Amino acid sequence: MMNMSLTWWYVALLVSGVLLGIGEIFVPGGIAGAIGACFCAAAMVIGFRAFPPPWGLISALTVVVLGGAAFLVWIRLFPQSRAGKRIVLTADGRDQKSSDPPGPEWVGREGVATTALRPGGIVDFGERRCDVLAEGGEWLAVGVRVRISAIRDGQVWVREVRAP
Repeated sequence: MMNMSLTWWYVALLVSGVLLGIGEIFVPGGIAGAIGACFCAAAMVIGFRAFPPPWGLISALTVVVLGGAAFLVWIRLFPQSRAGKRIVLTADGRDQKSSDPPGPEWVGREGVATTALRPGGIVDFGERRCDVLAEGGEWLAVGVRVRISAIRDGQVWVREVRAP
């Protein structure tokens, strides 16, 4: 005979775990999902006590299999959903990042700051964007023309080009 008190705990923990897992979609951070996984694991343990011998194992396996399948389906389908398209990052940010620092032949080239240099930022040199540092720790605004003054230890140093 099943113990109704344990059965209710089983159901409550399982439902709470699933709801917390779903809540993780809307409140990201991992806490709700981790607590939900712990609740589901606790439900599996209680299921061994609440149900007769073969059914406790079957309930635990069902939680693992259905939980894993739901997780895989969610990973596969959620990014294509309407809500997923609003949440999931689609751009890789390549436009905001620079590549490896240029060689010493770039010293003297001029470019335009695409971000504020405080003192670090990104400068567009036409065919390439680079992470740079402003000489002397200057803060330069977006759109300021700069010239590469040095390349030391993989860092590109620039100075503002002042009008004569």
